[in-house]
Amino acid sequence: MLRGLILLCSIVSLSVFAHADACEKSEPACILDAAWSAGLILPDSKRMSLAQDFLEVARLAHEPELLSHWEKRLGQRVSDGSEYPDYGWQKAEPILRSGGVEQLISVARSRQVPLSFGRSDALLSAGKRLYATEPAAAERLNDVLLELSRGASAFETPILAHAAAELAMTRCDMARMRQAVARTDAPQNLRYALWRTRITGNWGDLLNQIRSIENDEDTRDVRRVLAGYRAILELGYCDQSASAIGG
Repeated sequence: MLRGLILLCSIVSLSVFAHADACEKSEPACILDAAWSAGLILPDSKRMSLAQDFLEVARLAHEPELLSHWEKRLGQRVSDGSEYPDYGWQKAEPILRSGGVEQLISVARSRQVPLSFGRSDALLSAGKRLYATEPAAAERLNDVLLELSRGASAFETPILAHAAAELAMTRCDMARMRQAVARTDAPQNLRYALWRTRITGNWGDLLNQIRSIENDEDTRDVRRVLAGYRAILELGYCDQSASAIGG
């Protein structure tokens, strides 16, 4: 049922996308083409360092012809997609098991071991995992990430704010995402624009914004686009039949 709902939401948003910019291909194909166009101004070596990022998006699209096209274009195969260890969850899970959400929050606030470092990862991972079964707990963790970002050092503030934004995006919570993004060190970056699109389903002129990236020095901006769109492919669009939280 969940897969069907995600598919339905994706179809609705795909219809919106089709009218947002001039692109007659599937949504994933259009995004990859736009990101590649943006990367053309990069030196060849830097552009090719993005190969697996492009191929991973093509793999997640579940369009065999699209993946084959990009593998031929880039001259390599997509990696096996092995998952990396979730270090945040490795830290959070024992605390949750022994003392629940409030204990996790207490340890994060006081920076006790094992959260003397990496508390943003632990709270984010816990929130994402709890969202499906304990949405109120996930919301609580989202608020704590925002709270901690307000009192953190200049170094840690954007890290905590980014984690708060990602959890809010996962929860389809536009209000908290806006608050969090405003506290990051790059609120205008296109990763956050794509996360907003996941919540609203509204593409506007975002495809043209991607094509118009002018960073010819590093791959950061293109990577942000691919990472932002990956969230849409992995999670689907938020339910557009009901207003997004805080929308």
